[in-house]
Parts: sequence; C-alpha cells; structure tokens
Amino acid sequence: MTRRVLVFGTFDGYDAGHQFVVSEASKKGTELVVAIARDAHVRHLKQKDPKCNEVDRMERVKQDQHVTKVVLSDQDLGSYQILDEQKPDVIILGFDQDALRSDLLRWMHEQNRIIPIETLDYLPE
Repeated sequence: MTRRVLVFGTFDGYDAGHQFVVSEASKKGTELVVAIARDAHVRHLKQKDPKCNEVDRMERVKQDQHVTKVVLSDQDLGSYQILDEQKPDVIILGFDQDALRSDLLRWMHEQNRIIPIETLDYLPE
C-alpha cells in the first residue's frame, strides 16, 4: 500500500539539514513529495531573495535518491491546493517550521480536514 509523505521547504543551498529532513521523511512512507517554496514566497516570508531560484532548487532536490517527486508550492500562499493535488497521508515538518504547522492546522480546521503532521527533531550532531 502506498503511503505518500509531503515535505515543505525552501531547500536553498541543499545542506546536511535538508538532507536529514528528506532522509527521515522518506522513512515515514513509500513515496516522498517535496514542495519547494516559490521565490516570491521566500521574499515575502524571509524578507530576502533566495540564493538559488526555484527551478534550480527543484533540480537539486530531484537529485536526492529519497525523493519521489518535486513540485512547486501553491501560487497563492496559504491556499494549500497542493494538499488536494498531492493527497498526502502525512505531512512531515522540520523542527523550525512552527509557523507553517500553525497555518496548516488553521487551514485544516477551516476545511474540516485532518492530515497527520509530524515534526522531526533537530539534526543530530
């Protein structure tokens, strides 16, 4: 049986922390979908330009053996259409994605939907 895992992130400068999140998330299911933040969202949320553009970030993440599929996040920040499109069984968040967790929970409450969310621990030394 397929168990689809969804991870959200910027994945700028694909480092050990990103690799840890992807590797650990892949253990939670049989398919791993990675949603890459759009450049405009990075500028809005982080108040800075990403080092690499969204297409380059997508291409880098696609190279990871744990990843089944890479997609761009929603055009409209906070709309979560991606959840209808990708139909995840579980959403995995990094230890520092508290704001995203809160917004996902808000959306789920408004939509009367439940998708389990798990948060990974900090990258071990």
